[in-house]
This record gives sequence, structure tokens and C-alpha cells, in this order.
Amino acid sequence: MSIHPSDRPVPGSSRLTAFARGGLLRCPACGAGPLFRGWFRMHEACRACGASFLREQGFYLGSIYINYGVTVIVTGALYALLVLIVGTSHETALTACLIVAVAFPVLFFRHARSFLLALDGSVNRHQQHATRDPTESAEADRAHLAALTADDGRAGCAMGIALALILLFGLGMAAVTILFATGSSGPRQHEDAVDLR
Repeated sequence: MSIHPSDRPVPGSSRLTAFARGGLLRCPACGAGPLFRGWFRMHEACRACGASFLREQGFYLGSIYINYGVTVIVTGALYALLVLIVGTSHETALTACLIVAVAFPVLFFRHARSFLLALDGSVNRHQQHATRDPTESAEADRAHLAALTADDGRAGCAMGIALALILLFGLGMAAVTILFATGSSGPRQHEDAVDLR
């Protein structure tokens, strides 16, 4: 098996570098070529290094999880900021969070795809641009298969951890919302009772 030169890690590059390039909507392999040619359309390959952005059908559906997780974090932080620091009412904060929860995923769409591509490139380094070389031995095939298996194991663990963290954060935000909703009715009723006297 031969690996395309752009599949090899760039000297000095790391996963952090790949994610930083993803944040800039650039090729995670080289950082030079743009990922998108429009708001929703991606290039098939990097114009600078040739790294392919094509993946198996359904691959980019994984960006939905990234988009959802970041949206939950942003709306949760916005709610806490508005209620705890600014002092707005819960109704106003929830209205603002609803607007952000609808608009933010559309605006973050490209970044979610870019971060998924960076994650894939940093975890599955042996899968990109792999082509069969008929002169290689069966031993080389077994070594490459072992590398692919290790990549899949790491990718599965990374996605499992990410999904668990997103789920825990969502449950935590639900608990905080319930706490605020039930806790805020008690003191208000007490204040109303004091004002009536």
C-alpha cells in the first residue's frame, strides 16, 4: 500500500494544529487550501496539497453531533450569562437562547464539518489516499490492516467519549434549568406575600 504524500503528517503538526486549521476552514493536512467553495459546498480535494475531503457516504452526518454539542454549550453559557451575570428574567433568557439555538447551527455548519474532518484526519491517518500496490507482500497488507484496525478503535473511543460528554452536559443543563425554574418561584411568591401585607 502506498500513501499519498499529503496523507503524511506535516513536520511539527499535531492534532491541535489540525483543529486550529479546521477553525479557519482550511485543509487539516496542510492548512493552505480552503475546504469550502460556497456556504454549504465543499471542495473534493485540497487545492494546495491534494488531500481528499471525500469520505464514505454518511460520514459528514457525524458533524451533526459536533454542531449539537457546541450549540448546547453556547446556549447554556448564554443562559447562565444572561440570568446570573446580567440579571435578565428567565423568560427573556430562554427567548434569547431559543433564537441562538435556531440560528447558531446554521452559522456553525461549516466549522462542524471542518472539525469532523480534522478529527478524522488526526485519528485515521492510515486510511486517507490508501491505494493497493501489487508489488507489496501479504505481510505489508497485514500490517496496514492492523493500522486501520487501531485507527478505527481510536476513532470509536474518541466519538464515544465526545457523545458521553455531550449527553452529560445536556443533562446538566436540563437539571440547572429545572433548578432555576423551580427555585425562582419560591422566593418570588415569598416577596409577593410580603408586599401584600
